[in-house]
Amino acid sequence: MTNIGISLGAVLAGWVVQVGTHHAYQVLVLGNALTFVASAAVLLLLPPVAPDPTTDGLRWTALRDRPYLALTLLEGVMAIQFKVLTVAIPLWVVAATSAPHWLISATMLLNTLIVIVFQVRASRHVDSPAAGAVAYRRAGIAFLAACALISLSAGTPAWVAATLLLTAVVVHTVGELWHSAAGFEVSFALAPRHATGQYLGVFGLGAGLAETVGPTLLIALCITWGRPGWYVAGALFLLTGLAAPLTVRWAQRHPQTKGLPSHETAPASTASDLLSPPVARGTR
Repeated sequence: MTNIGISLGAVLAGWVVQVGTHHAYQVLVLGNALTFVASAAVLLLLPPVAPDPTTDGLRWTALRDRPYLALTLLEGVMAIQFKVLTVAIPLWVVAATSAPHWLISATMLLNTLIVIVFQVRASRHVDSPAAGAVAYRRAGIAFLAACALISLSAGTPAWVAATLLLTAVVVHTVGELWHSAAGFEVSFALAPRHATGQYLGVFGLGAGLAETVGPTLLIALCITWGRPGWYVAGALFLLTGLAAPLTVRWAQRHPQTKGLPSHETAPASTASDLLSPPVARGTR
């Protein structure tokens, strides 16, 4: 759904840029504001769900859960891959290849369409922390392969560069499908039910890390350094993916319910459990 929104937004923004008038930009800003109002209206229609019981003194549980913090860090490193498409590839196309500049839009469109069509299907079997860890590892391998293909596009004829870049985007997007599925699963499944909100809030810090560090890191490695930097970036993704299974197993051994009385032990939930209807959850 996020990618569908991105696609629609990109089309509308492209129209505004093409028109280029002050009034068109005002319409764009106003329309963007109205989408938030529409989102709030949708949320108001959802039925309320009573929170799971908790106990005093557990408000900072997630920040004391070292395995979960380690997973958050790994997610932050892996999430830098989103900046490959939006930062590194556009600069690489312009600065280091003979590919036509319209290919920048084509790579984004190709990525978005693949995600819209295949994200749910790719996530279908990622239904446990162990499966999420495997998906992380596969994503790391795919990102390494994509980075290698991108690096090879420098100094080649335009059609060769375009072919390599489009192939790299397909491979990278496959990795993105696995990465997204893995992140959703482990973040929910390894969060205890009595503290789901704060755990997911902590896990979201990983995305903030990627937003902060990712562009600068990729520009330094892939654009300033050049071809060798792509291999370093790919190796970073690979090592992160390989570390994920070990970290997930550590998190599964870690007592997430420390501080709860024995009769109030709250089991961790999978993403599918948390998205179940309220009645179904109440009967567990």
